[in-house]
Amino acid sequence: MSTLTEKRRVSSILKPHSPPNGNGTPSRNKVRFVELSIESALQEVLDHNRLTGYEELLENLRDGDPEDDKFKAIFLEAKQAVPLMKPHFGKLVEQLLSLRWLDRSEEAQEAYKQFVLELSIVQKNYCTMTMAKLVKLFIPGKAVQLPGLGGSAGCEELQRQMGSLHDLIMRLKNVIPMIFDVVLTQLRKSFPYYKRPSWEVAGYLCNVLRMTDYSSIYCDELLDIVFFHLLQLDVNVPRSVIEEAEYPDDEMMFEMTETGGDEEQNAEDSDTMKHPVAETLDQYMEIVFNYIEQTVKTNGQGDRLFKIILNQFETHILPTHNTDHAQFVMFYICSFKLTYAEHFISSLWKNVNNLNKSPAVRQTSVGYIASMLARAKFVPLNYLKSMLVEMSHWVHNYIQRSDSMHHNQSLKAHLLFYSVCQAIFYVVAFRANHLTSSSKNLAFLQSLQLSSIVTCQLNPLRVCLPTVATAFAGITRAYQLAYCHTILERNARRKLATVYKNSTQLPEDCLDTFFPFDPYLLTKSGKRIEPFYLQYQAHEMDEESGETSISSGAAKGRKRYESMSEDVDDFIPESKRHKHRNTGNGMDVGGEFTFSYGVSPGFHS
Repeated sequence: MSTLTEKRRVSSILKPHSPPNGNGTPSRNKVRFVELSIESALQEVLDHNRLTGYEELLENLRDGDPEDDKFKAIFLEAKQAVPLMKPHFGKLVEQLLSLRWLDRSEEAQEAYKQFVLELSIVQKNYCTMTMAKLVKLFIPGKAVQLPGLGGSAGCEELQRQMGSLHDLIMRLKNVIPMIFDVVLTQLRKSFPYYKRPSWEVAGYLCNVLRMTDYSSIYCDELLDIVFFHLLQLDVNVPRSVIEEAEYPDDEMMFEMTETGGDEEQNAEDSDTMKHPVAETLDQYMEIVFNYIEQTVKTNGQGDRLFKIILNQFETHILPTHNTDHAQFVMFYICSFKLTYAEHFISSLWKNVNNLNKSPAVRQTSVGYIASMLARAKFVPLNYLKSMLVEMSHWVHNYIQRSDSMHHNQSLKAHLLFYSVCQAIFYVVAFRANHLTSSSKNLAFLQSLQLSSIVTCQLNPLRVCLPTVATAFAGITRAYQLAYCHTILERNARRKLATVYKNSTQLPEDCLDTFFPFDPYLLTKSGKRIEPFYLQYQAHEMDEESGETSISSGAAKGRKRYESMSEDVDDFIPESKRHKHRNTGNGMDVGGEFTFSYGVSPGFHS
């Protein structure tokens, strides 16, 4: 009886190798793979509740790393045993799925894939575990950390290494279409934390975008994940943090550096952001920009991608307060086709006129329109004029309605009106060189009836950002379009700023507006924005009178933008200025204009 039992007993399919050292002590670091009997081990548990073989199997799978031939044999045997892998064998399934397989031979990889496919079809309760294991492989290990991972070359190399993994996910999607809901859930759960090393986040992002090639029907959901985590990065590394890291106080002046060495290495170092999260964001943006370029130019799917990105913009970016770089994804895709830019601006203007939208979204949409018209080189002058006409008509109609009513003139009561007025003033001041280049253009500016706007009872100059108001006043006076300085002086007398020991507080009635396409501070991805980005060029009237000029807005960064454009003016942040007493209209007691960059169209004295 005992002899028969011993014959039927299966000890293990993985036996430790015992060296002939006389004491029979097995080596713990070496495993010898012998006869495979996964099916028999599971059957022993099911029929006789004998766990010895099953537990030894788990231990050896956990500690062993078989060669490719043995690896293939294990998974061929495991595939045959799939019908026996009930939920209580979850530990065995987890150990099998966790074995290293991506860097093995094609035959070994195929054996693993066949097992996973069979397991997902027959035992659906393991689908979540399976996808969790596969999605975690999207994060590259140190062994596949690639130089320049944020660029297209890095992504292509990573895609080559991950090709077998994506092939398996694609085959799973084909045989079990509903499994992609599980994939999306695991993609959200496994996305690396924004403080993880840059190559982890960038590698994972490359793989997520790769999935849109064979799962185009889920492109919207995949890009939803991409934009959500893009915003997580953007809001956690604001402009002020980047500027402090790139241009610390002790490096503001001339800095002694050693020259020589490898020029290529120096160039690569100069493209690396000093702040680690900013570097991650830079690589993230570069990968997204490259994906957009490949989709529009190579795949011919630009129109579909634009609609998806516009939807993501309205869902994620537009409602988010004070983002600095994420919105440039929209700026970049609009540069490929004029109709994209026109549709984008048109959708923003619809938001402005939609009473069902929140006041914050309507005001933010105005800021996007103004910033896009001012900064985008690809927006033609004729379209810019048409938008100025649209906005000025809206303002004049609003003034006519308000003149017939007697109600308060507070900022909150007319927030959208003041925002649209400021947008008009900003665009006219920023694009003055183009809008005053001919008599025809000057006649167009006169047709806007700017004087009626600035002299209305609501007095929009009273609440405009001082930089915008002062620059607009200089342009309109030079061409006799409106006379704003008298109004500015009267506004200044009515309400002076409060001066403290170390700071100056602007009047409360001042628009809290941001211009979303202020200068781009990231180095690698910024090279894609530069050709389409309009830096301010001082108007000849400004240069002659010395009144007001407009800078790129980079608070501490002349060094960065000197290499991008010779037209960039210095911008000295408030903390670096001499302490001036502000009079409330942007003029200090010495007659000079001061402005803090925080809300920022980029005007300065």
